[in-house]
Amino acid sequence: MNNGKTFIKIKFVSYVILFFTLLNQLTGFGQNLLPNGSFEQVYKPIKSKYSGNIEQATPWFPAGIGSPDLIMQGNFNYGFFKASSGNNYAGIILYDGDNKDFREYLSIKLINKLEINKKYTVRLKVAAAKQSYFYTDELGLVFNSDSLLRKDWNTISIVPQLKSDKYKAINDTATWKSLEWDYISNGTEKFLTIGNFRNDINTNLQTSGIKSMIRLAYIYLDDFKITPFIAATDSAKVENIASETNQIKNGTTKKVVVPNVITPNNDGFNDIFTIENLPLYAQIIVRNKKGNVVYSSLNYKNNWNGDDLPNGNYQYELKLPDGNVIYGTLDIVKK
Repeated sequence: MNNGKTFIKIKFVSYVILFFTLLNQLTGFGQNLLPNGSFEQVYKPIKSKYSGNIEQATPWFPAGIGSPDLIMQGNFNYGFFKASSGNNYAGIILYDGDNKDFREYLSIKLINKLEINKKYTVRLKVAAAKQSYFYTDELGLVFNSDSLLRKDWNTISIVPQLKSDKYKAINDTATWKSLEWDYISNGTEKFLTIGNFRNDINTNLQTSGIKSMIRLAYIYLDDFKITPFIAATDSAKVENIASETNQIKNGTTKKVVVPNVITPNNDGFNDIFTIENLPLYAQIIVRNKKGNVVYSSLNYKNNWNGDDLPNGNYQYELKLPDGNVIYGTLDIVKK
């Protein structure tokens, strides 16, 4: 009789099917939606290691006529640096002291469009080039439904959904720094563009102290990842924030929740720009579309209503006492 062997065979097959089912679920759950995130897939041999070539790391491409660099084997004229993983990485100019508002932008089309109201984790590694004359904190990431292609090298004036910490310049020339954000999709995002989205006047700078004829803020980028958000355990569960997709914890168990609209019409609803769980000594700056400061406070106390400003869309920066910064947009609507 072969009943025992048949049972064992069926049980073995069942385990195999279960294994591959779970593997498929886990792979899909943690899939990186950003292709070639470490720049290891190169379309054809590189002739010059000193300029451009990012298009060879398909499907990466420049958004303007600037030429982001594909750097291979860590050999480059801005100083030797070892890749975070593999052999290759990218380099872009965030600021050029000799060419007004010159920018380089690195772009890519995602594997799939992001799902509406779904939470994702965005990660990358960054470092400053050893020969960088300037350091800056202006590294932004923009998700968009279409590419931001343009035929010039000027600043793309758009507020990034994600950004490096304000007043914390990217200045480490010895090791890679990990950056990470949580992002809630609106369901239209197909492309990602990386760079400095502020003009020269509004770009924070530090000088490195090196002697160089090329006055650039130049950074290296590697190991991009966009994956579905994996929830923490119940004991460390983080609440979702409805108003902003890139909120940062204020160092306590409560989250800072910033409204995205105020209606100063004295009807008792949304009259004041009220930030939930606002810590003491939080600093806020509000700018109009031109980048001009229209309101600021070094110790905001939920006491501003914007009634001295016209209807419109504004941008805010909320600096928390622990050094984290929340960026977002605010609509002022007077009925």
